[in-house]
Amino acid sequence: MNIEQIDTSRIIISLADKDMEKFSVSFETLSLDEFHSREVLRELLYYASVKTGISFKNKKILIEAMQYEHGCLLLITISDKNKKRKIYRIKSYTDSYIFTFDTVENFLACMKALYNIKNNKFFSSAFVDNGIYYLAIQSASALKSKYLNTISEFSTQTKRGDICLAALREHATLLCDKTATESIGGVPPLSNCVQS
Repeated sequence: MNIEQIDTSRIIISLADKDMEKFSVSFETLSLDEFHSREVLRELLYYASVKTGISFKNKKILIEAMQYEHGCLLLITISDKNKKRKIYRIKSYTDSYIFTFDTVENFLACMKALYNIKNNKFFSSAFVDNGIYYLAIQSASALKSKYLNTISEFSTQTKRGDICLAALREHATLLCDKTATESIGGVPPLSNCVQS
């Protein structure tokens, strides 16, 4: 657990998965409607008060919970009745999937199959490194099974995570950024081209 004071009216409490287990709560059960969650929040407010010196007693507060990959963030804001509330926007979380293709034929066939599904609501980037082709997909939500099933017909390995994507961007050659399924999958095969 990490407690940080942002300013005189805001504190962030970072809870890792092990902290959530210790308090016997999860992001889904963290609610003021549940007695146990209220007690946990009171305890967290006490810890925050001790660490920062900010008193929450008899004050109106706003508690916002944000889930991240390995835990939960709590933003605690003390409301000032005379001050207009600021709204902060947090970028949506994206999940990265990296698929590996042993042959260019499998890679191109997968691109074509994904292009034919249409309505892709994700960014796709294509890379090549030492004759191995990679498709990186970044999605704001879990990748739907129709996409995963299609890709698994052609792909030999799957990895997840932004670190894997960063390593790929650093070491491999970028073929197409953000629109690989549309740009590569939408190209007609050479056999359909007119020879002059």
